[in-house]
Amino acid sequence: MADHAYELIVQSTPENVWKALTDSDLTEQYYFGSRYETDWKVGSSYRALDHEGNVSGEGEILAAEENSVLRTTFKPLWLEGGEPSTLSWELTPLSDLTLIKLTQSDIDDETFEAAQMHIGWVYILSSLKSLLETGKALPVPEIFAAS
Repeated sequence: MADHAYELIVQSTPENVWKALTDSDLTEQYYFGSRYETDWKVGSSYRALDHEGNVSGEGEILAAEENSVLRTTFKPLWLEGGEPSTLSWELTPLSDLTLIKLTQSDIDDETFEAAQMHIGWVYILSSLKSLLETGKALPVPEIFAAS
């Protein structure tokens, strides 16, 4: 099992990034249409609902330090037999910019590949950046249309 880390800098504040990570009206725009059911409190569970209302992922909130750190478990329900992994979002202010670091850990390579996690995270982060900087998320690429 390896960690998979992604970093990018966005022209936005940690407060706006945090809101984009935790507000379902925003996640729905850049995260494959997913809305989250949770209170974002440590120990709470969450469910990610796709645009048709089906549960596509679930997990538990492990850490929630507003505007700084969000850590959850993450189980992809679209992948049969997919085991939970850990997602860590770290937000670091850089003047009027924010460094976002996303790390997915505790995931085996087979699950990571089968669930198309790499291209999925690249898309999500790119679409999040676009939403925060332009007000418009990216369209979902055809590769994910059948997912």
